Amino acid sequence: MNHKPEQISTVNPDREKERHARQVKELVRLCGLLRADLSLEEALQQIVASTAACTGFRALNVNLLDQSGKMLSSVAVTGTTEENVRILRENPFSIETFTSMMLPEFCISQSYHIPHGQYSLSTDMPIVSVREVDHEQYEPGEWHPEDMFFVPLYSPREEELLGFLSLDDPEDGRVPTEEAVEVIELFANKASIAIDNARLFHDRETEHKALETGIRALSEDIQLLSQGDMRPQISSQHPLLQPIADSLNTTIDRISGLLWNMQAVAEAVEGHTQIVQQNSELLVHDTHVQEMQVDQISRTINDFAQMMSRISERAANLSNTALDGVDVTNEAQTTVDRTVEGMSLVREATLQSARTMKNLSESGQEINATITSMNDLTMRMHLLALNAAIEATRAGEQGQGFTVIAQEIRALAMSSSDVARKVGDYIHVIQQETTKASQRVEQSTQEVVKQTELVMQTGVALDAIGVVTDQLTHLIDGICSTAENQSQGSQLVVAAITEILRMTGDVTRHMREMQQSTNRLVEYTNTLRARLALIHLREQ
Repeated sequence: MNHKPEQISTVNPDREKERHARQVKELVRLCGLLRADLSLEEALQQIVASTAACTGFRALNVNLLDQSGKMLSSVAVTGTTEENVRILRENPFSIETFTSMMLPEFCISQSYHIPHGQYSLSTDMPIVSVREVDHEQYEPGEWHPEDMFFVPLYSPREEELLGFLSLDDPEDGRVPTEEAVEVIELFANKASIAIDNARLFHDRETEHKALETGIRALSEDIQLLSQGDMRPQISSQHPLLQPIADSLNTTIDRISGLLWNMQAVAEAVEGHTQIVQQNSELLVHDTHVQEMQVDQISRTINDFAQMMSRISERAANLSNTALDGVDVTNEAQTTVDRTVEGMSLVREATLQSARTMKNLSESGQEINATITSMNDLTMRMHLLALNAAIEATRAGEQGQGFTVIAQEIRALAMSSSDVARKVGDYIHVIQQETTKASQRVEQSTQEVVKQTELVMQTGVALDAIGVVTDQLTHLIDGICSTAENQSQGSQLVVAAITEILRMTGDVTRHMREMQQSTNRLVEYTNTLRARLALIHLREQ
């Protein structure tokens, strides 16, 4: 059973109403104060003062648990001397001492009244005597200085013990009734709310400051990132910001990996680009030289074609002369009886043949010189075909067209070599035969001058001249056909060389464009490396 002391009702009703009105008004005022921006000490002082004014207890003390939850210390006191306040605040005591007195027989409502002599008081209890009373004059129901009355303070949010409110020295000098205890508990409840709110506000303020500190440190690290320094490891001073820091570190590691790869790629591209640039410069130079060589070959072949045209014209004239010689020989054979009369004609024709033979010999020498030039041209064409094959091999797929042209030039060079050799053989035979014919014509002329009577021998000589003239006619026809074919082949070679020259010009233009593109690529690579150099990355 709860301890309920006997009370003698001597309360004035009007005074009691006035007291209740004052208590309600003070409770409303305390509710407004609790919503104000007050510190814990200020709020508790207001509650202690209001409780003392409205409950009839002149001495009040609020004891709160420390952070360890094991010791109680005084935080707000009223109604006693400064010395007692100092003693209360300098002498904390254990929570076990307080909870050991919370026995059912001392409970009134939710508070505890411990009469004197019912509990052995410890020296560390926060009991301060406020007045002296003669024990012999003490009557039942009156308040004894050694009586204790306290109200436990519980957190309305977590329902845990915060401390307790102890009261002493009632104005009426009597033990409080249950109704008075309930009023005191209302004020104690306000104290509990104030304590809980102050602690909650303090925790949130501490959390807010810690969060601000963490955000400030995180902002400094992010500021370094904005300046291109990705080396520092981002750390958080607050656990709520640690996931953000971890995400940023992961993102920075990935970006650093990408940037390292970009730097490696940029270096590799720069190295390959420099090689390509050097090769492009060499290829442009070689292509330009080749273009000049092809142009020179084109001019040489053109001169060769013109020379072959002249050779063809002279061979045609020689063929006509040979035909005239054949006619003269036939006429000499049929008019042997008029040999003496026609000797002058024969000698003149013979002299003309000698001159023709001389021209033919000179033409043979020119043909030999031309053949020498053809052999030189053939050698150059071989070299050109070889250079074109080499350049086509270096150019790769883009040089496949050069390969075909190189093969055609090589085939044309071989054909020209064969033709030149045949022409040389023919000219050699012609020169031999011409030399023999010249000697015979000279002998015939001497014989005609000296011995006109040797008509028969002259007829035989004329027969030999006719045979030689027929052979010479066939040889001249072969020379004409060969010269014509060579002229046509030269025209084809000129057309092919012209096409090669055009293709070489296109290749040169493309190589210069590729060189310009390579130069721009080098510039872009240098710009990329310069920008990447401004970013300081973490070591992989």
